[in-house]
Parts: sequence; structure tokens; C-alpha cells
Amino acid sequence: MIRVRIPPSPTGLLHIGTVRTALYNYLFAKHNKGVMVFRIEDTDKERGTKEFENNIVNGLVALGIAGDEGVHAGGKFGPYRQSERTEIYKKYLKELVEKDQAYYCFCSKERLDKMREDQAAKKLPPRYDGTCAGLDPKESAKRVAAGEKAVIRLRVPQDKDLKWNDGVRGVTMISSRELDDFVIAKSLDEPLYNFTVVVDDHTMEITHVIRGEDHISNTPKQMLIFQAFGWKIPEFAHLPLILNDDRSKMSKRKNKVSVDDYLKDGYLPEAILNFLALIGWNPGDTEQEIFTMDELVEKFTLEHVHKGGAVFDIKKLDWVNGEYIRKMIKEDVDAFYELVKDRIPVKDSALVKKILQDPDFDGRFKKLSEIPTELAPIFAPLPDYPLSLLANEKFKITPEILQTVLTTAKAKIDGLKWERGDNTKAKVISDTMIGLVTELGLKNGQVLWPIRAALSGSERSPNFATLAIYLGKEEAVKRLDFALSKL
Repeated sequence: MIRVRIPPSPTGLLHIGTVRTALYNYLFAKHNKGVMVFRIEDTDKERGTKEFENNIVNGLVALGIAGDEGVHAGGKFGPYRQSERTEIYKKYLKELVEKDQAYYCFCSKERLDKMREDQAAKKLPPRYDGTCAGLDPKESAKRVAAGEKAVIRLRVPQDKDLKWNDGVRGVTMISSRELDDFVIAKSLDEPLYNFTVVVDDHTMEITHVIRGEDHISNTPKQMLIFQAFGWKIPEFAHLPLILNDDRSKMSKRKNKVSVDDYLKDGYLPEAILNFLALIGWNPGDTEQEIFTMDELVEKFTLEHVHKGGAVFDIKKLDWVNGEYIRKMIKEDVDAFYELVKDRIPVKDSALVKKILQDPDFDGRFKKLSEIPTELAPIFAPLPDYPLSLLANEKFKITPEILQTVLTTAKAKIDGLKWERGDNTKAKVISDTMIGLVTELGLKNGQVLWPIRAALSGSERSPNFATLAIYLGKEEAVKRLDFALSKL
């Protein structure tokens, strides 16, 4: 059975890149009827916190892509936190040392620094010179038992080609000559990343390692550790990085990187996942861009993951999120209202639902945080806008034109009858106001702009008929009076 894993380190809030990697692992597992394992690599005691771990775990669970077993759900391959697996790592470290596949290195920091300085001066690549590689293993063990500090290095065979068929990048190869006897543990109690991840992958029966391409340099080292134990090496696939629009690696200097930030800003979880699926992957057989999770599971394959980095296009995310909002409003406005009601300072749920469903608001909401702004012309107090808003220079609106238009519009509206929210009367109001263009011998902009601006108090808003319907007749007349008072 195919088994994949997502092993984030709790050194920060749930990162958008971690979510994309988790999503691809989840889709690959589900597409192949496999299992996804959720581990936590919490050995960085200086930067890692329980709060960050909770944020990551809760975030992936809430997004529905935490997988089948792990820190959130348990399972027979636990513990799933590295901090709880120290004895497991110690057992396997001892095994490598006893098999002489690894050895203790007693070189001091000062000696190693001097060695690297000399190599740099000779323009040689920095690498361990093997000083401790020939020490007698039994003597080394005695020195460690006596309390002498020593790291543990893997014996790296020379002139060995390390080749793997990467699920994204194809056949990739590096010679072991490019590696030195690298450190796999600071001590028996302090294993390092490349060692722990191999032990975890082996003992949890991971068949496919799907991760970011920044881990490519770790792959040959991990392959050597697998080989030292005689274990089967999993399949590797390295995903393209997510990039800023200038094609630099995505960073919080240019984009929000925490999923929490996007959720708070009003992006729907389903939209985030749909968008992230398309950063670095496409189905290959369709121009479709909006997918259900079931559709993504059905279509996802590593063959269609891009080799190059993919740009995080916030405009594309806005569009995708807007499409999800439109769909949710049309399918279940009651559920959508429950989702957004705390963002709207109005308790007239029936009126708000009617507005949300109004065709004039269709497609206006790109994210939930925009809804209060979009509804402000209807529900917020009218701002004390400048006269220039009404007398838009673009339409050559003189004070005389403004006086005529607003006075006539007020009289016409005052003569109409409608209940607030009765959008069946929108056409009557619209036809009446548009009729003023011919009646007054003016241009569309000279009539319709000042009416809409007077009703909304803003340059941008729904059309004047929609505003009038949802403001109600009394408020609409009051706002036209206010506009006239500015003349």
C-alpha cells in the first residue's frame, strides 16, 4: 500500500507552502487508495513551541488534509512526534556504529574551523578530512563512555552513484564523491534531521516521499543512510517552490505566508486548497480551474506537477475565492449568512440575505472581509462627502445641472411607492431615473452619476436603483436632501 507523510516542524505558524505540500501528499494518497501520515518534527527546542504545533495540527485538520494517521489521529506506527522517539533513534544509531557504518568523531570545533579555512584558501570544497574515520571502534566507544564529547558521522562510500527517478524531475543523480562523512548525530541522544527522517520513514513504512525541491540536497544523504541499514529506499518526488511575483522564493516580506492570515482576511478553506492545487500542477486534459476535492483526488498525478517554480498570484486567489463565494450564496444563502453574520453590523438577516442574492451584488465579493465594505453604502451612516463627488468633472456637471437633477430626482422618488427590500420595484425606479435623461435633455452621466453618488456617498457602489430599494424610500429621499444641502 502507498504511504506518504507530511512532517512539519513547529517553528512557526502553518505556512502556505506546508499546506500545498500536505495537499499534494493527501491528493496522491487518496488517488492511489493509500494512507497519509502526519508527523511532527519537534526536535528544534530553541524555535519550536507547542503553540506553533497546535496551530499546524489544528490548521491541517480544519482544512481536511491532515491525513489518516499521526499526531491528530494516532495509529500503530507512533509515536508521531520526534521528541517522543529518542529511544528509537538511539537504538538505530548504536546499530550503525556497531556495524561500523558510522563512527565517533572527536574533532574539536577549532580544528574543524581551521580545516575549512585551509580548504577555502586552497579553493577546495569544504569537507571533513576523515581524521577520526580510522580510529579503533572499541577505543572510541570507551572514550565516549568516559564522557568525552563526540559526534557521529556516517561512513560515505566513495565513487558510488546515487540515482533516483524523481516523481517530478525524472532521473536525478549525484556521486558520493561530492559528499563527505557527514554528521548524523551530535550524540546518541541528539540525532540530526537526515538520520531521524530516515528512521521515521522506514519504521512508518513510507513508500513515497513528496516534498519541496529545497530538500533535494538531503536526498542523497538519506539514500546513503537507507543503504547503510540495508533498508528499501522510498520513491522521491520534489515539488517546485512557491514564488513571489518577482520569482523570488515566497516570503512574508512580499506576501502573507501564514494560512491564518488568509482565513482571517476572508478566504474560504475550499478556495485556498483549490488555488494551491493549481500552483505547480494542472490536470493536463482540461481548462477547468474550479475543482471539488473529489475532482482533485480523481485527477491528481505527479506527472502533471510542474518542474519550475510557480508564482503565488493573489489576483488569481481572489478570483477563485470569489467563485466559491458566488457558488455558496447561490446554493445555500442561509449557511453563507451564518458564516459572515459576525462581519456585518446589521441584524436584519432577511434583508441581508436578499441583498447577498441580488444580481447586482453577484461577483462583487472576492473575500469575506470585503462584504462590510460592499454593503456600507446601504447600512453604514452616510459619510460627509465633498461636493466634488457629486459634481464629477468627467461628466461636466455644473452646479445648475446638479441642482436640477437632484431636485427632479427627489420629486420623482418621492412620488413612487415601495417597501424596503422589494427588489421587484427596481426596474420602475431605474426606468424613472433613466427617463430623466431625456426629460432634462442631459447626458447619462450628468443624471445618473449624481443620483448614485448622493445615495451612496461613495465613488464606487451598486447602481442607484439597487441602492434605493435597499435603503428604502425614506432614507433615499433624506440622502438626496443632504446632497442638495451641499449646493
